[in-house]
Formats: sequence, C-alpha cells, structure tokens
Amino acid sequence: MKKIILIVFCFLACNCSVMYGQSLTEIIKSHEKNLGKLRIYRGLDTESWKTTGDVSEYSLREILKSYNKNVAILIYAHHNDTLSVTLISEKGVVGQHNNNKITKEEIIDKIYDVNTLFSTHLSESIATIRGANPIDKNNKDSKLENSYVDLNEMLLPSVFNLENYSHIIFVPIYNIATLPFSAFKLGNDYLIDKMSFSIAPSLFELMVSKEINSNQLGGDIYSSRYNIVAYNWDNALFVANPEYPKNSIYDFQDLPGAIKEVESITETLSPNTFKILTGNKATKSEIMKNICDYDLLYFATHGISNSENPLEESYLVLAEEENNTTKNNAFLTVKEIMDIRYDCQLNAALVILSACQTGLGKSHEGGIIGMARSFQIAGASHILMSSWNISDIETSKLMVLFFNELKVANSLQPHESLRNAVLKYKNEINSDPKYWAAFSIFGAPY
Repeated sequence: MKKIILIVFCFLACNCSVMYGQSLTEIIKSHEKNLGKLRIYRGLDTESWKTTGDVSEYSLREILKSYNKNVAILIYAHHNDTLSVTLISEKGVVGQHNNNKITKEEIIDKIYDVNTLFSTHLSESIATIRGANPIDKNNKDSKLENSYVDLNEMLLPSVFNLENYSHIIFVPIYNIATLPFSAFKLGNDYLIDKMSFSIAPSLFELMVSKEINSNQLGGDIYSSRYNIVAYNWDNALFVANPEYPKNSIYDFQDLPGAIKEVESITETLSPNTFKILTGNKATKSEIMKNICDYDLLYFATHGISNSENPLEESYLVLAEEENNTTKNNAFLTVKEIMDIRYDCQLNAALVILSACQTGLGKSHEGGIIGMARSFQIAGASHILMSSWNISDIETSKLMVLFFNELKVANSLQPHESLRNAVLKYKNEINSDPKYWAAFSIFGAPY
C-alpha cells in the first residue's frame, strides 16, 4: 500500500486584514507577512528568503508530488477568535474544521498547560534558580488535562481521519511547535504509534524541498529522497556535561548521564571521525573555533529558554573560560548561534540538542523565536529539539536508540529514526510520555 504523508501548516494569523473564511491565498499572504515580521525581530533581511519562489496551492501540490507519496496539508489559521483547520491533498482543499471563540492568548495558554502536564520536573537534573522553591502544580491537574483534550481535537480534528496518514510536517506559528505531538491521540493510540512527524521552519522553507529533491534526483520531482539520505559522519562534535558555571543565577546540576550517552554513541564510530568536549574543555571558544567544519553537532548539556528576551537570554550552558572576563562567557546564546552565518555556513546535516527547553522561546505570529530556528538560520538542515526539562538518565537511553536507528537504515530521514527510537523506548523501557514525547525534529526539507 502506498504510504501517505500529511503536512501540517499552522497559520495563526492575527492582526491581519483578511476576514473570517479567508482563502488559501489570503492565508499564505498572512503567513508571509508574519514571517517577515519575525525576521525583522531577529535582525534579518526580508528579501533573500523569498528567492525560492511564490507559494500557492499549485506549488504546494508540486511539493507534495516531489516526495512520491500521497500527501495532505493541514493548515491552521486564526482570525477574529476563530481557529480554522484546512485539509489539503494533491487534489486541493478537501475539508475545513472551525473552532470558534478562542483568542490568541487562550491558545498559547493551553499549549503551556499541555507542556506542563507532560513535563518531568526532575529536581536532580534540571537547572533551577538558586534559592527558589519548587512550585506545586498538583492542584492544576484537571485544567492541564482539559487543555490537552481540547487541543487534541482542535489541532487534529477527528473528522479528518488523520490516522490514515504516515507522516505530518508542521509549519507552526505561535508556540504550536512546542507541543508534544508524539503524545497526542488519534483514536485510542498515540500519534507516534501511527506516524512520524517533523516541524518545518516556515511554509517558504518547504519550497526548498522540491528544489533539492529535483536537483539531487536528476530533475525528477516525483522521486523520493529516501534513497539518497545517509547519515555517515566524518567530522562530528560531541559536547557533554561541561563544567558548569558557579556564578550564575541558576544552579546547574551535574549530568552524568550525558557522558554515558555520548560514550555509548561514539564507541561504535571510527576513532578519527569525532571530537568530544567535556568538563572544562567544553568552552564556547573551543566549540566556535571550527563550528562550521563539523557535519554533526551534538550538545548534551543544560539549556535555558527565556520568553521575554530569547535572543540574549536563551542559551546552551558551557564551561567558563579561564582569563575571560566577558560576562556570561559560558553561555552560547540564540543570537550568537544565529550570527554564525556572518562568518560561515554550518555544514551540519543534523544538530542534536539533547538539552532542556531547546524547542522553546518567545511566541510570535511567525513561530517560536528560539534556539532550534537559530541553528537552522545558521545553516543546519535538521535539529532535534526538546520542549521541556528532560530527564538526564532517561534521555541518554533514548538518544542511544536514536543513533542506532540512524546507523541501521541510512535511507531513513531523522524523524523516522526518532519515531523508531521512541517506539522502542516506549514499548521496551518506559511508556510514560513525559520521558519520550518532548523531542521533535525541526527543519526542512522533508
């Protein structure tokens, strides 16, 4: 049976001029406008990203054909307090589902509730503000559960019978990208039991998918990339459990599982194909020195997300450098990652952020302003990111399974390898979603 892929576009286009019942063309224009605002916020130009061509119903259908699959597109749109979901196949628009009387703030709040519901909150491994007392969220359980049920039906309407598809690509706006879609339900099963999924940076990055498929496969846009994708690294960088700074407002707990995680992964690699930085060697200057030469970047450390000032206050935590008086020299910020593009283009086909909160950031009409997108702007193809504070020991088990899947079948895309790893972990180690649902693959092309 021919596989079916579902591509999801999340367009929550507030403050735009189109009216309720907006057409696909109007939704695309709203998305383009919001994406332009997002780039301005990040200090990027607003012209070069348009070079991939116009987006239309026809071009979207051509993108879907380039995967040689039966593909559907699910578009989210938000206007006048109505969340509408439009389903598109190769034949065009085939259905729409509307949720009335829900504001932007309510959507964002429900998404926060869902992430709180599934978060681990393991005090032995997460970064905490020094002197702060833990917050008891038990009295909110019913509200969190209700938000999960509500969003499940709003974002994945049962009338669409999505369980018939085999892959979903989300192109999110607001903070929808932070949701643990693996743990959402399709009927009585988790979504991850039925399909894989990935998250594209924007609708316009998907235009690159068709071009790459065509160029790498002799111009045949109806061929699949599955036969040419391979993850064999000649020069990989692994950063694990740095010597954490002592003068931060945060108390960074040691992550012994991160060391075991990297050792388990690298023991099967050729000795001259990777570099490991741990302890006081894992400094920002050492990592940034040759960062564009690596074909794999792997960070197993703490991550901090800040929704108010994501460019400067969201970062990966590294080791402090001796004789460096620069403030916060142990923090690799979102802005510093994004600005790598001024010196070079990342060569990494895959960036693994095995750290807390690397999928979070500031919610914007054009999507999340955070770490994952910054690596993509710097040139990385795919980024594995997390949506909450993750367990040190349990994450190491999942990441080893993930790498095993990448090696077993080089023709698999990373989202398929992640799904296989999650299923093995869920079925053989621990079925609790809080340990496996935080991770997703961000990036385009498919």
